[in-house]
Amino acid sequence: NSIFDRTPSGSQSKSLSSLEPTVRKMVAHSFFSLAVLLLPLTANGFMVGGTLPGASASRVVLQATGQPVELFIAMPPSDSGLQANMRIQPILSVPSEIIEVRYKVPFGLDVAPKNQLCVCTKDGPGGEKVGDVLRYTSQWTLGLPAGDGLVSTAASFSGGVSWQCSMFNVLKAKSWEQVVEALTTNVQQRTDEVVLIFERPLEPAPELA
Repeated sequence: NSIFDRTPSGSQSKSLSSLEPTVRKMVAHSFFSLAVLLLPLTANGFMVGGTLPGASASRVVLQATGQPVELFIAMPPSDSGLQANMRIQPILSVPSEIIEVRYKVPFGLDVAPKNQLCVCTKDGPGGEKVGDVLRYTSQWTLGLPAGDGLVSTAASFSGGVSWQCSMFNVLKAKSWEQVVEALTTNVQQRTDEVVLIFERPLEPAPELA
């Protein structure tokens, strides 16, 4: 069974304070508004409020069912000048398209686990729609700067470990909480935007029934 079949244990409604201490510490030190600090993690999924202006979306239609698509994603923050070359394999059995959504942080999103997928439950101002499958989200983790082994090793001894942005593959998450954690690493101390990649079915998909 996929992790998305397993909802958090305990009560039907939990605040983010029930997650790992490191996540609680990260959120507690963010500049989110009070509404965003109270991130509900419920049986229905992840919800966060407080969207700022500046949402945008772009679309790339997959050529055929089952064929991968290559995308160049401008990595956060908006002035990084870095791009990621992504090769995305569609997972739906019907024709679909890839939707790239960008939000200024803090951002709003409604997604929930359904049939082993992370599915959008409410249309958003960034362009995501009910039934879209969240495939990737930008996430921030502590790591060494890019470079050869000697440079990276020297940087680690000189305190060069810093926050690095990457694209988190939602399908490879080991728990639902891990998806929530990846989403909530996109805070104002590290970035001015979040990137979300959705797969949208172009006709009714059995996986989402």
